[in-house]
Parts: sequence; C-alpha cells; structure tokens
Amino acid sequence: MPHYRLITQVDITRQNVNRDNSDSVLRAQQSNFNSLVQGIELRANVMWNQDPVLVENEETTWHWIFYVEQSGVFQKGNNPVGLLLEDLHNIPIFNNLPNTPNLTHPAFKTRGADRNTWIVLSEQ
Repeated sequence: MPHYRLITQVDITRQNVNRDNSDSVLRAQQSNFNSLVQGIELRANVMWNQDPVLVENEETTWHWIFYVEQSGVFQKGNNPVGLLLEDLHNIPIFNNLPNTPNLTHPAFKTRGADRNTWIVLSEQ
C-alpha cells in the first residue's frame, strides 16, 4: 500500500467532534480535517494509523501520513501525487484558528506563491 506524507500550515487537528459540540474552534479544526479526507477520497479510500501531528519549528505545521490501497491512483505524468495536488487545491478551510497563520486565501493551496500544503509519496 502506498503511503503519503502531507505537511500543511492549515490546522487539521482531528478532534472527533460533531456539530452538536458548542466549541467552534474544535468544530472548525475537525471540519478542516474532514475536508482534507473528503478531497483525498475523490480518488481513493484513505486510511491512517495516527492522526495529524502539530509540529512547531520556525513555522507551525501539521504532519500526517496516510495510505491508500491502490498504487498510482494519484499519478499524473511523472508526478506520483499530481492528481491529488489538483484535487486538493483551493478546497476551502476554516481560517483564523489558534495555531494557523492568517491565510490570505482560506483554502488548501497546493501550488503557487501562497502554497500551504505539500504532499509526497512516502517511503514508509
């Protein structure tokens, strides 16, 4: 099963809450994670062993490793994640969360000068 490493500046903390929860921050974090998963699942069922992890270095980012059953499902030309980058680009997100920078365009951006999400095929 191919594994993928995703790094993003968007808060994708998995909170396991639903709309009945009154905490708007927790709901927004979960909504960002749900949007990401749904974007990936346009082409494949996504699975993971660990939820996204917050990494605070020079920039705050979330790191997540996920996998799918079928090899090459995101392949476009020579890029093993080309279709996935296209699918996720401009998916709206909730902005202004505690650990997320104020993004000019509140969306997953997988290309361009305001890129905030990177995905590579992982060796794992």
